[in-house]
Amino acid sequence: MAPSESKSTNFRTPIGLREPARGLADTFRGVTRENVPGQLLAGVTLLAIAVPEQLATSRLAGVPAFTAMIAFITATLVFVFFGSNPIMSVGADSTIAPLFAVVLLRLAPPSTTLYFELVAVTAVVTGLVVLGVGLMRLGWIADFLSLPIVTGFLGGIGVIIIVHQLPSALGVSSSGTSVLQRLNSLSHLLNHVSAWSVALALGTFVVLLVGEKISARLPWALGAIGVATILSVTLSLGRHGVSELGAVSSGLPTWRLHWLTASQWGVVLTTMATLVIVILSQTSATTRTSSDDLGVASDISRDFVGVGLANVAAGLVGAIPVNASPARTTVARVAGGRTKLVGLTAAILAIALSPLAHYAHVIPLAALAGVLFFVAARLIKIDQLVKIWRVSRVEFLFAVISALGVILIGVEAGLAVAVGLAILDQTWRSARPHMIEMGRREGTTSWEPLREKDVTPVNHVLTVLFDNELFFANAGIFRRELHELLAKHPETKHVVIDAVAISDADFTGLTMLDQVVEDLTKDRVSFALARVNDQLKNRLANSLDQALRDIEIFGNVNDAVEAAATASS
Repeated sequence: MAPSESKSTNFRTPIGLREPARGLADTFRGVTRENVPGQLLAGVTLLAIAVPEQLATSRLAGVPAFTAMIAFITATLVFVFFGSNPIMSVGADSTIAPLFAVVLLRLAPPSTTLYFELVAVTAVVTGLVVLGVGLMRLGWIADFLSLPIVTGFLGGIGVIIIVHQLPSALGVSSSGTSVLQRLNSLSHLLNHVSAWSVALALGTFVVLLVGEKISARLPWALGAIGVATILSVTLSLGRHGVSELGAVSSGLPTWRLHWLTASQWGVVLTTMATLVIVILSQTSATTRTSSDDLGVASDISRDFVGVGLANVAAGLVGAIPVNASPARTTVARVAGGRTKLVGLTAAILAIALSPLAHYAHVIPLAALAGVLFFVAARLIKIDQLVKIWRVSRVEFLFAVISALGVILIGVEAGLAVAVGLAILDQTWRSARPHMIEMGRREGTTSWEPLREKDVTPVNHVLTVLFDNELFFANAGIFRRELHELLAKHPETKHVVIDAVAISDADFTGLTMLDQVVEDLTKDRVSFALARVNDQLKNRLANSLDQALRDIEIFGNVNDAVEAAATASS
């Protein structure tokens, strides 16, 4: 879910990239007589990957098995017509399924009318918000959480998925809603573990793990579940503690929207907020990465519109919230997918094959648990955590706290912790800026930190770089550190601030700057700014304080220092 770097941007199409398709008439853009067979085959591959994944995700969501397939079919068709990315796969997703299930199941038991209504309403309101974000081009919201915090958050979700699937993998039943309650319940059932269930779950997991390294484009999950099902039926493993999926009815889309009570709306809206952040982050990362791989410019806002409408449509047909899938999208690309014909093929085939859904009742739950263990393992990114640890202990701590928040106190509270950490992290960094003393490199007009070799100061001129914007949290530090430098250099007659990093200044920052100018004026020390951006320049020019309007501003540091030196001579 976390945001990834992109080679392309929304405001300029780099050389070699083609603009994304626009409008309903461009649904089949890029489809030619020559590439149709390849695109159809990629669509078949996508469906082969999607079927076991959607069935497994339905278990996480607490809904009948085929409900996730309805969500996949609906979301895929909607995104094909309204989204931008030609191969991004949208459908029921194991990342967000636990997010709404663990919350809504507190209001109603799984597979009950009320639970279906809550899930459908959640899908619609989530879709409307994501749609609004796309229409208003507010996709920057997705980049608010730092990568370490997102890594911890998703890792916590991975742990929840594993714990929720342990009963199926062990062939036992457990109770409890929280992770700790479920683990405590399982600890009393270890004497009843089914060895066959464990073998099927681990076997499926190993097949997916090894298969991905061999070729990610092959439907390993479908093959593993097929083999597990054959073994379960042939050896009558139901008598050895292996539970089966049970009755699966393809059914038809169903209207489930009803007005909720005030308390139910409160839960749905808080759940929606969680889903929106995760959906925006994961969709953004998926569309950027796949667009780069295909050589097309990404239109993230339009993809948000597509995913938002897909959620609304999923809710209207009585299904569950949907999300962009990085894994399925990657499979579609590796299989040779380049156009929207891939998703369209997968959706049409899913509809055509839906009458065969009832044969899925013999699938062992342990095999589906193995699929979800594999999905969870991809969310728990140990290698990423190791990198974070090596770079920053503080950010690693944020990742751990974010993960523990999700695991121990719940997804909504965990998200609140993650957002709180993001705010704390940014505030801490902004409130702890650096006042860097600068000097001129010998024989040049280049100004660099004094700690560098062959860099020397100019007599009677204190030149410093303030490396952050000037606002209420650091304005006091700005004034205090400047005075400390002046005390260190009592011979100073001129102060030059390199303002290239001061992108803006709020009221507190401007007030403190005015006080600094006043302090220096009393000490007969001149003050100047260099490399000031237009926004800060306008704030100073429009200030009610004459001292701020009179500050001398120069285009570069060297000109400011030369002017100060000339004034001294």
